[in-house]
Parts: sequence; C-alpha cells; structure tokens
Amino acid sequence: MKKYCFLALLLASCSSQMNTRYGSSGPSALEEIRVALMDVKQAYQTQKMDIQLLEEKMNKQKPTTETASVSSTLESRIAALEKMQEKIQEDLHQLGTHANQTNQSLLQYRNQIQTLERNVKKQNECLDEVVRLKGTLQSISHSLGSGSSQGKIHRVHSGDSLEKIARQYNTSVESLKRINGLSTNTIIIGQELKIAD
Repeated sequence: MKKYCFLALLLASCSSQMNTRYGSSGPSALEEIRVALMDVKQAYQTQKMDIQLLEEKMNKQKPTTETASVSSTLESRIAALEKMQEKIQEDLHQLGTHANQTNQSLLQYRNQIQTLERNVKKQNECLDEVVRLKGTLQSISHSLGSGSSQGKIHRVHSGDSLEKIARQYNTSVESLKRINGLSTNTIIIGQELKIAD
C-alpha cells in the first residue's frame, strides 16, 4: 500500500511538472498520467480485495479448530452437569424421606404437648378450687374462732394484692401470710383476710 501511495504522489508531481514545462502540449501527457494513475488505483483495489479474501479464509479456518475444542469442552461440562443433577436428585429423595420422618415426629410431639396442656389446665382449675376452699375455710374458722373481739378482717376485692393490703393497713406481707396461714402470695376475690392477731 505504501508503494502505491508513493507511486501516486510521484505521478502527481510528474504531471504538475509536465504541465509547467510543456504548457499547451501537456494535455496528452496529462492524459497518460491519468491513465497510469487509474491503473494504479485498480491494482490497489485488486490487492485490497485479495487481502480481504485471504482474511476471510483464515477466519473460517480458525473457528473449525475452536469449534472442536468448544464442543469437547461443552460435552465435558454437560457430563459434569448430568452427574450433578443425579446427585441433586438423590439428595432431594433423601431430604423428602427425612422431611416425612420429621413431620411424623412433630405430629407426635404436638399431640403430647396438647395432652400436657390439658393436664396442666385441669391441675390449675383444681388449684384454683383448692385456694377458694381454703379461703372460705379460713374465713369460717376466723369468724367462728375469733368472735367479734378479734382484729380487723379485709375482704379481697378485684385488683387487691397482699402488698396493696399490707400498705393499706400499715403491716407487712409476711405478717399477713403468717396470720392467715398462707404459703404463697396468691389470694382470690371474696377471700377474707385477718389483718392483726
């Protein structure tokens, strides 16, 4: 390509020199130069097309070897993926079996918890009844045994607690528990508590 450019420049300079030397007789020489320049252009175009054809052939040859290596790589990857898929299916089967076993165990535990909750509820109901009976018995025993000369009696209302009653009568929770024979801080509505000995 450099040769053709150099040749074109040389022809152009020659044509300008011929024009200055020959004056009116120049057009025939100038015509020859133009014809030569057209020949050079045509040769350049031909060379350019040949180079493009060669590049296309080379590009077509490369992909065939690349295609073979790519296809072998793809085949190995596909085989690896198939193995992974088989392993995943085995794992899923094992997980499904384990999930079924876990579900059955959870159902058994749930049934046991429901049974325990029912038992606890029954025991709480029994304890509430015992506390009510104890309060009633204490009230009866206080009224029978102490008479009207004994200390003050407080009937438990909604929102009362031993701490609140102790503050109300300027005494302590321990004193109230001791006087009334209570082992816990639990009191019930309607229960009568002796305030002082």
